[in-house]
Amino acid sequence: MANFNTHLLGAAAVSGLAATVLVMSGAAPHQAVIGYFVLGTIGGLLPDIDLPTSVPVRIAFMALAVVAGFLVVFTFGRRYSLVELVILWMAAFFLIRYGVFSLLDRFTAHRGLIHTVPMGIGLGLLTTATAFHLFAASVVHSWLCGTFVTLGFIVHLLLDEFYSVDLFGRKLLKSSFGTAFSFGSFNQPLGTVALYLLVAGLFLLCPPSKPFTDFMLNRDTYRGMTQRLLPGETWFPGFLRRVTPYSLLDR
Repeated sequence: MANFNTHLLGAAAVSGLAATVLVMSGAAPHQAVIGYFVLGTIGGLLPDIDLPTSVPVRIAFMALAVVAGFLVVFTFGRRYSLVELVILWMAAFFLIRYGVFSLLDRFTAHRGLIHTVPMGIGLGLLTTATAFHLFAASVVHSWLCGTFVTLGFIVHLLLDEFYSVDLFGRKLLKSSFGTAFSFGSFNQPLGTVALYLLVAGLFLLCPPSKPFTDFMLNRDTYRGMTQRLLPGETWFPGFLRRVTPYSLLDR
């Protein structure tokens, strides 16, 4: 299977490309697009959270706990005092870094149900519901957040499946082929059913998807990007004036 660096770079590349489309189309503000990119990159690391002995996973969980703490602080920043905000940050940090991490360490196995497509969809739906209900984001913004998480997650699964093809060995397929990009486990039928029920429940918690689908299927969303696929009359207009001192251009 692919290593940590490959997963990180793969998720970052695909999420960056998708975020670039949004930037070029003008469909989302730059601050939001940066957030989408970060969520997509994080999504590319989530399938391996069931491998807590891995140093990169520990680092990723630490970073996730820190980010989650600040998100909580930013949400309630105008409501509580500084001391209360510090307590909220510490509570969120310890809940994720030690509470959630310990539960995953105890009740999950690597390449189990966490490493499946429905789990990726479920985590995207969870992100959507959280952005909408907890952070009061708009419907389209909430669904974009969840979509980028699922996108990065799927990229991770596809990379693992691709690396199970032995292009240089004697066998075309490695023994791990088919275990990365899966939709459940026959060895865990009850867990698989419970996972699908969880996905259905999370979907019901999400805001209506119609505004998001209308946004994604609307031609006007991509019109700005299609008009900018190639440069106009000049390449990089105004670029030299931004990076070159005016005194040099005036000579």
